[in-house]
Amino acid sequence: MQIILPEKIRSIISVLNHGGYSAHAVGGCVRDMLMGNQPQDWDITTSARPEQVKRLFKITFDTGLKHGTVTVNFAGQLCEITTWRTDLCYSNHRHPEQVRFTDSLEADLARRDFTINAMAFHPDEGITDPFGGMEDIGKKRIRSVGDPAGRFNEDALRMLRAIRFSAQLGFDIEEPTYDAIKDLHGDIAYISFERIRTELDKILSSVHPEKLALIWDTRLSDHIFPGIPAFPESCVKACHSPYTGKGQVFILSSLFFGAFNKDRDKHAETLLRRLKYDNRTISGVKKVLWAAETLKTPSLRNIRLASHLYGAIASEMAANILALGGSWHNKGIFATNLSQIAEQQRLLISGADLIGRGIGEGREIGAILSLLHLCIHEKPQLNDPEILLMLSEELHGKLHRHNLL
Repeated sequence: MQIILPEKIRSIISVLNHGGYSAHAVGGCVRDMLMGNQPQDWDITTSARPEQVKRLFKITFDTGLKHGTVTVNFAGQLCEITTWRTDLCYSNHRHPEQVRFTDSLEADLARRDFTINAMAFHPDEGITDPFGGMEDIGKKRIRSVGDPAGRFNEDALRMLRAIRFSAQLGFDIEEPTYDAIKDLHGDIAYISFERIRTELDKILSSVHPEKLALIWDTRLSDHIFPGIPAFPESCVKACHSPYTGKGQVFILSSLFFGAFNKDRDKHAETLLRRLKYDNRTISGVKKVLWAAETLKTPSLRNIRLASHLYGAIASEMAANILALGGSWHNKGIFATNLSQIAEQQRLLISGADLIGRGIGEGREIGAILSLLHLCIHEKPQLNDPEILLMLSEELHGKLHRHNLL
């Protein structure tokens, strides 16, 4: 495939070349271009030392001088430029304690994780591929550069990155690399949960989320998902589901739904907080799990109740998870009634209507509207503007008489 670099990236390389230094696009951007994909980030590797790079460009940021990295802003294009280097020794299976600048592009490529990420490209020189990355792309294969155990001992996160690339690209992990992950799975404990979560998110949002199962097959799950000894069948089905709302919350919810028989919400919150997930994600998963409990019996009343308490989206996800497990033989009962329920639960008056009638103010308005929602949940026929306004006056009076505001 012909590789055409963006004009600004070509210009950055040209500036380095005219300064007397070698420079190439490197890593994931080269891989993506070879696969016909648009790179999200651009990295350049160069023989120039950081101080030399800074002299050549007007706007630079010292983003990683210890490791030879300078970020440049060239006509609005941000690009990391890193000096050719070798990593001497690693601390805590994550970061090199010391790096040494080198005059060899191949030596720089040799320190990288996988062959598909160990290629460089220059507009005039073409591709530099000393470790067979192009062949591995052709064979759809994830393979370590050099000895897999050595690569993973240097940086244990690479084990999870192998699974992430497998999920994003649809590639298989070659056997020696896969076996090394199994042998060294315990070393993932050296990695912070924030970094683990970042890789998990990329797996969950990939085109092949079913590769999540490899975390259990390699036993990385022992540390990442303790208490879930096997990849649940519900999650297998969720990953393959054609459901258009499939995403991070849906797949995580299916995982906890299948892994536990009771207290699913508590188990989910414990593990997700351990993995440093944000409150919004945790709340979303818990709502789906609560909705699933409500919807185990697929009646119109339960659909209305779940939709009101946990929202239509969480309820729809829960219905799909239950359907995948065979609990719902007819998802149509949910789909048919959801829009009707949503319409029924949309109050036909607003806070502005209450203010216009002189019924309440400030916090009172919100309290009255919440109570009206509960009323129409039980009796949809009450959702009439005039009826709701009369109910509002009654509720306003009761709230004041009983000093509930």
